[in-house]
Amino acid sequence: MNGAVGIVGGASLIEGANIELSVEETVFLTVRNALESSGLSRDQIDTVVQCADDVLDGISINHVYQVEAAGSYLKDESKVERDGAWGAMYAVAKLLTGKFQTAMVVAYSKASQVGYSAFSGMIADPFFLRPVGADGDSMAGLQAQYYMQTGATEKDFAAVAAKNRRQGLSNPRAMVGEGMDVSEDDILNSNPVAEPIRELSTAHAGDGCVVLILATRDYIQSHGLQASYIRGLGFASDAYYPTFRKLSEIASARVALEKAIIHAGVQPSDVDFAEVQEIYAHQEIMLYESLSLCGDSRGWDWSRKNRESDAISVNPSGGTLCSHVPYATGLMRIYEAHLQIMEEAGPVQLKNADLALVHAQAGLAMQSNIVYFLEGDR
Repeated sequence: MNGAVGIVGGASLIEGANIELSVEETVFLTVRNALESSGLSRDQIDTVVQCADDVLDGISINHVYQVEAAGSYLKDESKVERDGAWGAMYAVAKLLTGKFQTAMVVAYSKASQVGYSAFSGMIADPFFLRPVGADGDSMAGLQAQYYMQTGATEKDFAAVAAKNRRQGLSNPRAMVGEGMDVSEDDILNSNPVAEPIRELSTAHAGDGCVVLILATRDYIQSHGLQASYIRGLGFASDAYYPTFRKLSEIASARVALEKAIIHAGVQPSDVDFAEVQEIYAHQEIMLYESLSLCGDSRGWDWSRKNRESDAISVNPSGGTLCSHVPYATGLMRIYEAHLQIMEEAGPVQLKNADLALVHAQAGLAMQSNIVYFLEGDR
């Protein structure tokens, strides 16, 4: 697909708890802002992909309530019940058929009304896992414990959490209150969630919407639009039960990366920066390894040696720790990478941002993963 599809615009609205706007209003405002950023009108969008969840909203077939707000009334419209990063992949597939030239991906949720534990616990098997309290936090804690057996420490996790939260403090798109000037000790002294995970080393699920507008290269060029381009992507899933996997590594992320490399024809060592979905700080370090960002080194060792160096910048936006809206978090990583490439990232803009690696996850303890390579117009 090497650059056949590009991103021409987007928008985000992320808050810890949105008590002023309904889900419909949040979606409407974000879609309107995304269209304005692209210079396109609703009439110029050929197909719309929604990404949300019935269980999280407590409504059957929840996307039908957003048809008008998402700009998809009387249009080709469909839903992906997974993070918007997978919705973007589906949109790319639709554009590559030749039937559509433009697509809009709309991802949203209002997690504050449910709580992350209650929602993520519904992913767990109802007979063997839920009765023992399995949820996103507990399974991630187990994952972190396994990974620590390779040599990682809680201080390594705290260093990543402090890095991302400090970076998020400068990002106007981050969730208010999640970006902060904190030290490693502040992270380590925060309340425990699921050992060794701490209150400040985990992302707090909030409310909001993220929208991306994509188009074929022919459409972009014929309409004189500016875009970043999807050079390649890949995705993979591992066994459903967390304990059926080797929890000290993320095998499906590596498979997804290998598939993306085949499409893109580039290597992780070629990228200028990466945006990865780390719901928990230790997951970013694990992803250094699974996404080959640290070469042949262990993720924790590479992190220790490169905290103050010019190594590949990971999560310059502040990452998921500062912008976690379930079902929109992965799409936000793509949006942040797009803004960097377009030199529109504002206070968190990097000097060199021509080629990016973007990652998103789904499932307990990162069961499923998707990887993108994004680049500027070359």
